[in-house]
Amino acid sequence: MLKAAGIFFVIAGTAGLGNYMRILLKTHLQQLLEWQDAFIRMELDKKALRLPYGQMLKNAAMGKNSLFGEIATQVAEDMETNREADVGVLWEKVFEERKRELLFSREEKEILISLARNLAMESSSTKACEIYFYQLKKRIDQVMEEKKEKQRLYSAVGVLGGLFLVILLL
Repeated sequence: MLKAAGIFFVIAGTAGLGNYMRILLKTHLQQLLEWQDAFIRMELDKKALRLPYGQMLKNAAMGKNSLFGEIATQVAEDMETNREADVGVLWEKVFEERKRELLFSREEKEILISLARNLAMESSSTKACEIYFYQLKKRIDQVMEEKKEKQRLYSAVGVLGGLFLVILLL
């Protein structure tokens, strides 16, 4: 009976690890999509309403109880207290403070910071923004492909790893 319980816990634990890795992939993709959506909203506010950057951030964060909403609000407040600060530096600081919550790769962080910096410039061209949005879209497509491939892999490795451990322990 004790062996059966041990076998169950080993398999459940390794399957749980595989599921945890799948959840991380899903969260990563959701974060990228949310940030893309928020930056598109900011670009539209910039074009149509000609709002200041801090106000665009607050508008993009409005109604979002997520990580982006908290970060955008924090950057907007930092901008109000320090009007001379570089927007990119403020974003980098917040990314560093919340690096455990953000699941972005170094490349993704650079794209997002560059996009945020470009949206802050009054004289920025829409072509530059389009390039960053294209890079972000390309990265999102890559993450979607990785998610499809790795979800099955993590589940299979989790269960097979559990079975292997059970065989070793018997």
